[in-house]
Amino acid sequence: MKLLLSHIADLDGISPVILMKLIDEDFEYKLFEVNDLSSFIDEKINTNYFDKYEKIFITDLGIKKEVALKIINSKYKDKFLLFDHHQSHYYLNDYEFAKVEEEKDGFKECGTTIFYEYLVNNYDNKILRKESVITYVELVRENDTWQFTDFKEDAKNLNALFSFYGIEDFIDIYTTFLKGSNKFYFNENELFILKSLNNQMNNYLESMKDKVIFKKINGYNIGIVFAELYRSDLGNYLAEIYKDKIDFVCIINLSRHISLRGIKIDKPVNKFAEIYGGGGHPLASAIPFKDNLKELIIESIFYENK
Repeated sequence: MKLLLSHIADLDGISPVILMKLIDEDFEYKLFEVNDLSSFIDEKINTNYFDKYEKIFITDLGIKKEVALKIINSKYKDKFLLFDHHQSHYYLNDYEFAKVEEEKDGFKECGTTIFYEYLVNNYDNKILRKESVITYVELVRENDTWQFTDFKEDAKNLNALFSFYGIEDFIDIYTTFLKGSNKFYFNENELFILKSLNNQMNNYLESMKDKVIFKKINGYNIGIVFAELYRSDLGNYLAEIYKDKIDFVCIINLSRHISLRGIKIDKPVNKFAEIYGGGGHPLASAIPFKDNLKELIIESIFYENK
């Protein structure tokens, strides 16, 4: 049996689950927020938890240096393989089990593309080489990196359906679809859903442009907005509208984390994210919340009169 540890937040994080299901591997999977994986491995590495797994794959996530060292010095060092594309995780390339690559042959990579290449090279499986699967992987890459080709609308539509279906239903639906179809397409029912979803998104983006709070923090001009939907579309939409006023957009999702989105190459958002324990790409990054943030919010609202 194998274990897949991946990112819960987006299409790139859950697509490796679909790829594993396509090759009918005997595996389990667990999905994590950015900062939770290191704690999980740190907790389990000195127990017998990983004994039953032949391989442990990590996709679209990094781990802390001290956790990587624990893996190297453990009896499981030959079981772990990590596939990631975040620039802020390049230090993991110092460890044999990790491959972190942001770009290859002029194309930006994502966790799914790197893991897909590994599977194709290590499994003699015809399904992985089907046109539908190749197209699916490319759509995930374009949506995650925002390096669009002629597939731009399909990439954004696939992500919209991911948000609509939810993680488990999306995995089931697209595993079945990719196994059964040689070509990638959206059926009539999905096209009807997508028309409605796109209208909803456009209305949402429009409604958020007047809710931006402008702040100067650590020398950066930032547009801050509290939102839970369409983080990439919203971030790029607001960054474009206010490009003469801000360096980048900060989207605070109180149920998850902080997303940073920018369109200015000379203002890399990952450098700002690293100040606060986050990281990512120059134009798209994230910052985790402090563990006690919700408690602090409650205390700030329901303070006691003295």
